[in-house]
Amino acid sequence: MADKRMFSLKIVDSDLFLDMPLSSQCLYFHLSMRADDDGFVNNPKKIIKIIGANEDDLKILIAKGFVIVFDQGIIVITHWKINNYIRKDRYKPTMYIEQKQQLYQTENGTYILEEKAGCHLVDQRLSSGQPSIGKGRLDKVSIDKGREEQSTPIFYGEYKNVRLSKEEYKKLKEKLNSHTDIMINKLSRYMESSGKTYQNHYVTILKWYEEDKEKLTQKSLNKKMNYDVGESL
Repeated sequence: MADKRMFSLKIVDSDLFLDMPLSSQCLYFHLSMRADDDGFVNNPKKIIKIIGANEDDLKILIAKGFVIVFDQGIIVITHWKINNYIRKDRYKPTMYIEQKQQLYQTENGTYILEEKAGCHLVDQRLSSGQPSIGKGRLDKVSIDKGREEQSTPIFYGEYKNVRLSKEEYKKLKEKLNSHTDIMINKLSRYMESSGKTYQNHYVTILKWYEEDKEKLTQKSLNKKMNYDVGESL
């Protein structure tokens, strides 16, 4: 395995990358430095401990699509082939053949899981043979993709660190109405200033809202009364 790695500005200078917390960006660089010549890392948890990051940083990288995780805890850097070019005489194939065979490679070199390939049928498969997916399979991919989009975390708040799925955000809008963004930003600012993290941001917001509901309602009422008085004048 080489002791030098490269990074493409197309990846690390993108808004998607720069919008992540600095700790997640740092973890990405450390994982990439320790990856094998095909971009695989078998000890992400050890690296997280070494650099003082936390598992939420890895979850962010996964949610944003910068790494792909396998059942065994092994990960691969999604844009490895975009970042790195390794000469054939120095290249050492990965030992994680089973995981590699679960991947497709798009024309620009991006890794994508076979089960999420969907319309990428013209992409070159990393293992032998050409991809072949029938209409039934494509329909299932479309359904699964819709479900995945509903459950895939999106990052909200002033500092883009509040993790919610589309379904959770929709439920918050139904329950909190006009107070939704207020509560999301409150959590976002608190985590950014304190460094604390929460296992479930959706439940945390609901809990905080129950504690603040009376105060927020009274504040909204006072604002409306002031508006009405000003309007009558």
